[in-house]
Amino acid sequence: MLPAPAVDEEASGSQRVSPVPPKPRHGSGDGLIGDGLIGARPASGPRSARHGGRRNRWRRRAPLLLAAGLLVAAVGVLAFNLPRHGIASDRLAGSHTPVTNKLAAEALARKQAVTWILGQVSRAAVVSCDPQVCANLVSAGFPSANLLTLGPTSNDPLGSALVVATAPIRAQYGSRLASVYAPAIIASFGSGTARIDIRLVYPGGAAGYSAVQGTALRARKVAGAQLLANSQIAASATARTQLLSGDVDPRLPQLLAIMAGSHPVHIVGFINQSPGGGPASLLRSVDLATADSTAHLTRAAYLSWMQAFIGAQRAQYHPASVQQVTLPTGQTVLRIGYAAPSPLS
Repeated sequence: MLPAPAVDEEASGSQRVSPVPPKPRHGSGDGLIGDGLIGARPASGPRSARHGGRRNRWRRRAPLLLAAGLLVAAVGVLAFNLPRHGIASDRLAGSHTPVTNKLAAEALARKQAVTWILGQVSRAAVVSCDPQVCANLVSAGFPSANLLTLGPTSNDPLGSALVVATAPIRAQYGSRLASVYAPAIIASFGSGTARIDIRLVYPGGAAGYSAVQGTALRARKVAGAQLLANSQIAASATARTQLLSGDVDPRLPQLLAIMAGSHPVHIVGFINQSPGGGPASLLRSVDLATADSTAHLTRAAYLSWMQAFIGAQRAQYHPASVQQVTLPTGQTVLRIGYAAPSPLS
């Protein structure tokens, strides 16, 4: 049933339809509605009709006002939460910093260990390592046939000369790594969980190595004293101390004693090329003066003789590296170095 038109109600009860007001002249304050139509203001209708119109307009506007209110509230909540979300994100990002630092430390120690092995370890030595270190060594040119990859199913590193003790290797073998398989450290890189030790493998374990090491140390001290007693050998104060300490690789005194059979030899010093090593980290390189007046040779002839003599040695005594080096003092020396690992005696 359609609603009845709005009417004016008189006290007498009679009804009349409100007349349509005339069109206002141009310039009226009323606004345009629809297609150019000008809306008429309501006539002096009854109070109930006017109130009903207001209620209808409120019902039509209420959803819009509610939606607008919700939108404002949502914007306020978003504006309030955005800074806190940013702080939380920053804190979350900051929580990754220790992990990133740990990975960087591990990568650095691994790079240092790989570089040291490539420069200091004999290519004939068998090296045990975890898959990542072994892969790095192979890609850098170390013979893959002389690498023993250790994994969860590996029995032990026995059969190798050295083991690269990274965190996974230490976790896999635990205390047995030092007590049973590889009792001595000859070089070390990094610290904490990122530390990598280059350990010497010894079949007799820690107890057997300790007994043999004591005997070998005494033998190296005797060899050093005998070399210093040779009239063809001159040594600096530092070199004398090093020889008498028993810390020199036993191959070097033997080589120098043979060289001194032909011409005088002047030892400037022995070089430690095994950072972080323990008692098993012997001095495997020696610096020799490139001229000696008692040899009665020119500098060029004397240097040529040393190089030729060293080059003619058998594999057992053939050094891994021979090069001229200028020391911080300005002195030029011939540096002769043997590869790791060192024999005990």
